[in-house]
Amino acid sequence: MSRTPTHEIVRLLEQSMVDAVCQRSMEDTREVQTLDLNINFMQSASGPLHASAQVIGGGKTMCFCEGQVLDAQGAVVAQGMGTLRRG
Repeated sequence: MSRTPTHEIVRLLEQSMVDAVCQRSMEDTREVQTLDLNINFMQSASGPLHASAQVIGGGKTMCFCEGQVLDAQGAVVAQGMGTLRRG
């Protein structure tokens, strides 16, 4: 089984954070910009992955998020924190 490329893990984690910001917004969110993204890779991954994220703070336009990428067995592959801005 081949390993999942690092850029795919980054994409999954960032997209889950963007989705969390959009779900939290009461107004139409047309654009979300990632200002900062810090990711810690815990282990190599292969097979299907699942990412989840939640907004943990912020204000009207800035959001602070944290998220994880899990493999099919539920082991943490990567975890990260990000600062995103609604525009």
